[in-house]
Parts: sequence; C-alpha cells; structure tokens
Amino acid sequence: MRYAKLERIVKTYYDALEEGKVLGRKCTACGHIEFPPYLACNACGNLDTEWVDLTNTRARILQVLPPLNVFPEMEFQEANNGFVAICVKIDNADPYVTSMVHVGKDAYERIHENMEHIIVKPYIIQGADT
Repeated sequence: MRYAKLERIVKTYYDALEEGKVLGRKCTACGHIEFPPYLACNACGNLDTEWVDLTNTRARILQVLPPLNVFPEMEFQEANNGFVAICVKIDNADPYVTSMVHVGKDAYERIHENMEHIIVKPYIIQGADT
C-alpha cells in the first residue's frame, strides 16, 4: 500500500490568498489542475500533485448565470459595484462557478452574447469577516 504525505492544503491556500495569490494543485502525471486545490488528481487519480500559482491565469467564460435578487446577493452587489455569476474554465482544469464583479445585472445580456470573447482573471475580495 502506498501512503501520501499529507500537506495542510487549506491553510496553504488561505495563507496565499492573504498574500494576494491564488493557488491550485497540478498533477505531475497528467498536468490536470485542481482548483480549488485537492491532494489527489480528480482526472487520473494520481497522488503526486504540486502547487501552481494561478494568480495571473486567464479563464474563459463558459456560462453566465441569470441574475438573482435575494438578500445575500444584494449585499454582495452593493459591496462590489454589482456582479454576475459565471462559470469559468482555465486550461487543464475543471470548470467552476465564481462571481464577475464590478458589473451590474443589466450587463447580463451583453456578457452572455459575448462570453466567448471575454477573458477573466482572479480578483481577491477581502471582506471584514471573510
């Protein structure tokens, strides 16, 4: 039986965010990137992964989710000059849902119609309690 040396992935990930960096884990066998980071590769099952800096990595938008008007999202909108939820894909990684900030919900149609041409990059938001 093979044993993996466990790292403190969650701590490393959040410590990096505090420093303004976005990290993922890259599989040493197939090159798949796990974001958010995991110890093992979800593409091939390999246990050997290494940290990769995604801070300046660009992503393509796969989907724009329709705007919502419910209480928690309203606070987030006000704090970040609006937002729309998007599903993004970086090369060699699985898609994930995040927020595109500093855009109002009135931009939904424009973003949806042009999403194949829009490239986004990580933006770290530090809140008072997050």
